[in-house]
Amino acid sequence: MENEGAITSEQRILTIANDVLKSAGLPGVPAFTLTAPCPRLDSPLPLAEIAAAFQLAVAHATAVVATEAGASPPATQADRYEVSPAQALAGLEPTHFQRIHRHRFPQSSHSRELKSDFYATADGHWFLTSGSYPHLRDGTLALLNCANTKSAIAAAISRYSADELEATAAERGLPGAYVRTPESWLSSEAGRATAASPLLMQRALRPGAAVRADLASQRVLDLSHVIAGPIIARHFALCGGDVLRVSSPAQPDPLPQILDTGIGKRNAFADLHEPGDLAHVQALAEQADVIVDSWRPGALAQFGLDADGVARRGGRDFIYVAVSAFGPAGPWATRKAFDQVVQAATGIAALHEKDGKPSLSPTRLLTDYLTGQLGIVGVLGALRQRQRHGGSWTVQVSLARVATYLLAWADPAHRGDDKFDALEPRMITYQGAFGATHHVAPAVNSLGMKTGEICGSQPLGSSPATWRSP
Repeated sequence: MENEGAITSEQRILTIANDVLKSAGLPGVPAFTLTAPCPRLDSPLPLAEIAAAFQLAVAHATAVVATEAGASPPATQADRYEVSPAQALAGLEPTHFQRIHRHRFPQSSHSRELKSDFYATADGHWFLTSGSYPHLRDGTLALLNCANTKSAIAAAISRYSADELEATAAERGLPGAYVRTPESWLSSEAGRATAASPLLMQRALRPGAAVRADLASQRVLDLSHVIAGPIIARHFALCGGDVLRVSSPAQPDPLPQILDTGIGKRNAFADLHEPGDLAHVQALAEQADVIVDSWRPGALAQFGLDADGVARRGGRDFIYVAVSAFGPAGPWATRKAFDQVVQAATGIAALHEKDGKPSLSPTRLLTDYLTGQLGIVGVLGALRQRQRHGGSWTVQVSLARVATYLLAWADPAHRGDDKFDALEPRMITYQGAFGATHHVAPAVNSLGMKTGEICGSQPLGSSPATWRSP
């Protein structure tokens, strides 16, 4: 939809939430109330309303599917959702507020990461580097042939044109993009392809018998990494499902993200290049109800762990959700990127320009958590289809499609002087292998979820790669 005229925060939240629900074939939100006014950060995007809307959509989708499965009583008008915009806003980068016991857990080891920033190119554009994993840091430094200092990187990038550097990085499998305005993104080949695609893609993969099962009985195989994919799988752990994350010991995610996205999961190691491990993970996939993939499109196909590969081997009917940076098709489908790179490419960073230099959203992260929440709604919509019609289903979401959707909500009138770091969100405590960990609580009263009964995150590789006994 296009944002026309002045509307209230409630109207904006309802419209966005219902756009998200409609994309998954789910009914709209009947009613909700805000528990406080919406904070206004220094952004042309209504960030608190956007964040609140996506969390509201997740809560409503969960209640709808749980009710139809018979696990929850039918919702009534009295079951009005209560939404905290400040909580939702904090949920766009919850690891900033995360604690182990009473201490903030450090976000990263900046001395070891690439000195990421917006750097000027030879032709007057800005290029955003990204390398929070050692192999990406080293690959970018090798491309630029420079030391890992801001001055050295700036000097190296100043010798490249924006197109040349972006194309060369993509050829080497490195994340990075030059900053486009929203208009230049939407007029580009990649931008046009992204805008023309549905917000969420859902399709039937194969027919099967209807399955009525509550969310607590779902087996979820989490093959994803970083943020958006693990957020999808975590939701079903918070609903009581059996969520098993399988990852490689050679490429661990940062611990702050494991603490956040690993709540309620068991974590197992497997090396997909080792035949015995691969066969075991393929067997786990054949017994799963939901499979989550957030690698580059096609990356898991070589292991037979893409949707078509799992379907060919039979097993139970399943939902396969794939998260990507730039979508499953189109000119940029195979490009690697993180949230910040997507902000640069799609015009989000240009919208937040300060003193002539682009900047990230004041929440720093933006599309990761929103795309994860969109993916949750997509899986819930597919589970509802499986309840009604049976069969296996695929769901596809991308960070760039979410970013492109957000552009229509940009308006300078949204800018305010509230500070993200000054938020004091309500926290929820989990007990686990890392002790008492404190996390940003949900922004919406979650009807039927088991949030308070779930254990905290577990170390990677600490669990056997097996399902719980039925």
